[in-house]
Amino acid sequence: MSGPDIIEVKYSGRSFSRGGIANLDQKLKARYPGKQFQILLPYENWKPGQWTTNGEDANLFSLLDHYDESQLPPNDIGDPERFDKFIIYMRDSPAVSGGCGDTNDCLYQCLKMAYSTYSNMPQTIEKPEYIKDYLNLARDDPIPIACIEKIEQLARSIAINVVGDHTYISKSPAQRRITLTLTNGHYSLTLNPDRKHPSFECKRPKKPITYQENEVNDIVEMVNKSITVQQFQKLKFSKNYSFILAKHQESLEKAYIRINAERDAFLQETKKLGIPIDISLLDWNIKKTALWLFEKLSVGIPTNEPLDALEAQWISKAMMGGIIWAQNNWEGYGRSYDDTSLYPRYSHFGIFRASIEKKDTPLFRYNYHNVYTHIDLTRAKALGLQNQGGIAGQVAKRILNTLWGALCQRKKTYKTLTISSKSFDFPDGEVLDSIVPIGEEQWRFQFTNPGNPFKGEYPRIAPFLLAHGRKFISEMVQPYVGKVRRIHTDGFILEEDVNSSPLIACAKDAFKTLKALKFEKEGECHVKNANQVHPSFIEPEMYLAEIIKALKGVILAGLQNGYGKESYLIKNHVNYIKKIESANNPEGYIRYTAKKLLPNEESYYEKTAKIRAKYQNNPDLAFRIIKVYDLYKHIPKETKEAPPRRKLTEDEAEDVLDELLGNKL
Repeated sequence: MSGPDIIEVKYSGRSFSRGGIANLDQKLKARYPGKQFQILLPYENWKPGQWTTNGEDANLFSLLDHYDESQLPPNDIGDPERFDKFIIYMRDSPAVSGGCGDTNDCLYQCLKMAYSTYSNMPQTIEKPEYIKDYLNLARDDPIPIACIEKIEQLARSIAINVVGDHTYISKSPAQRRITLTLTNGHYSLTLNPDRKHPSFECKRPKKPITYQENEVNDIVEMVNKSITVQQFQKLKFSKNYSFILAKHQESLEKAYIRINAERDAFLQETKKLGIPIDISLLDWNIKKTALWLFEKLSVGIPTNEPLDALEAQWISKAMMGGIIWAQNNWEGYGRSYDDTSLYPRYSHFGIFRASIEKKDTPLFRYNYHNVYTHIDLTRAKALGLQNQGGIAGQVAKRILNTLWGALCQRKKTYKTLTISSKSFDFPDGEVLDSIVPIGEEQWRFQFTNPGNPFKGEYPRIAPFLLAHGRKFISEMVQPYVGKVRRIHTDGFILEEDVNSSPLIACAKDAFKTLKALKFEKEGECHVKNANQVHPSFIEPEMYLAEIIKALKGVILAGLQNGYGKESYLIKNHVNYIKKIESANNPEGYIRYTAKKLLPNEESYYEKTAKIRAKYQNNPDLAFRIIKVYDLYKHIPKETKEAPPRRKLTEDEAEDVLDELLGNKL
């Protein structure tokens, strides 16, 4: 069975808006009505939308459609409004009939396997030509999916479901039931997966190597080395090395230091619990660590009941992320709240198809497939693992929040095609999800088996966990719906009065507590869309640390560029740090300083322009000073009075007086 011909069309040379790309997609669909189209947009890597056909809107990738937290960039980066290039793939629409071989009898072969032996088959279907005659088809015609119900009536003893490129749900009451997968014009029999027992633990640690990847430019950066994505794919299967992707805007060196610190701290903490966990023996992988720990602690949990293909497809369609909504282009003072662990909980209820009236509301997320779950009011019992804070606590929380996703993980198959390689057949029974170019002469094809789409062991819990999360956030913000300016999965922003207490009172230790609402940030902000909020909020606990760090950066840069320790630049910035540290209320002091330095928007631009002019021959120093002003600019300036000065004792005052008089002599 070969795959369909696929045409790649690349566009570049000017700036393209999302609307312009969608219009071009519609023109191509009108010109080629029997084709399917997929659009890829350049983010850090190429991001594909879903396949669409004539009569359907263009589907462009958006960060709003993804709930996997590991895939989301930081808050200050959202969906670009324009792109300098994009790709469109075009292929024939999936066949509505199935057949293979000279006589196209693959459906008959599936029926034969379903009845185990030829002798068990009803006489009405014991030969493939009997089926074709009954359907008024020629001997070598493929069988349309529309004829499945007639075949059930002919056989009388079997119910046939079909998944894949097209879906058929049987109404037959027959006890013998099978599920077929129709992909790429071919029927195959779908089997149920068995219980999984992952074994990830290595006998000795692998050496960790941090990296950054950019598939659009076909570059993978490692310490002191750059290679192509194709070369990297070969290295990833090394028995001696583990490759860890650095965080967004994190240097490779800092990533290396971080993962080793996390490994050491988590190992020491878990030793105290009697179950030492060494992440380095688990490929330095949080997901593998979560599954390994689950396997160790779940020996008493019964085996998961087999998931048939029809239920798998039903569950897959019901899996959508949290509520994502924003009042676009809102500007004002807001406070941000976040649920500490929204999804580590369990519920088990039914899934239903329902068409719901659509309204512009932030309290509900609509499902494209009209498939929804019903969540009971009973709260799920949380896992007993608690985040104790610190590095080990951060790792524990990541494992906790990763486990549910690992147990519900989708299974993907990949094939790579290069300019010099031969064309390949599509995997039997699998659907093409996407094509992603890697550089200029290589493409990665992603497939899904609709009959067995899940890699995780307990996918049934996924839609209920996700629905519970949507319900929790919806109920939480409902009393403040008129104040909601942004919701993103497990967090939201409310417009509030800067001079009033927060609308929602959060416990001080909420960041350590499971299923608790914590206060995150506050400040003037611009909600451009659900994924883009700028300027970024400044977290209260980060005010002092970030400003002192920036002031020290100015001092170091000045010393390295020839400024003496008695120079005004150095003494002035040292004095700033001392004033912050000696203030009775350091946070109030920096807010007062921000108001004094930058009383209005124009003052920021005036001061930064003067700094650039003054230090035009020393751009690094200018950058360091402007960074301090950037931090002050984003601090809420509601404190209008001068902060209280720190009072000295009599002895302290005499010491200061002696020092001052001594300096004058």
